[in-house]
Amino acid sequence: MGFTAELAELFREIEVVTELSRKAIYENARSAVDQKEWTERNNAYLERHRKASEQVDELEAIKRERLGKGKIIEGFIKDIESRPFAIAEFDEKLWLAVIDQVTVNQDGAMRFRFKNGSEVTA
Repeated sequence: MGFTAELAELFREIEVVTELSRKAIYENARSAVDQKEWTERNNAYLERHRKASEQVDELEAIKRERLGKGKIIEGFIKDIESRPFAIAEFDEKLWLAVIDQVTVNQDGAMRFRFKNGSEVTA
């Protein structure tokens, strides 16, 4: 299930729980209800609401993070497209945009880890 569908499902859950809680409060105000039973039921509604809200917050944070990364990648692609096909000299901006980490071993072999997580050993 994608972000949009998952968020829509969570918002529906919040809406349902909010309505159930509202009805429980109305029922409690209008008629004699066992308070212990009512409190347990209402607390269950509140817990469902809290969990769904936390999940919404987590998904929205992930979505924002991915959108931010998407913008960075989009800028990087535009930068690469504006350059000549062959890179004639070292470009610090390109290096910083592409390389996450370089490890040099004692034998001189180097491992390059790119920002996308892939690695190359040279």
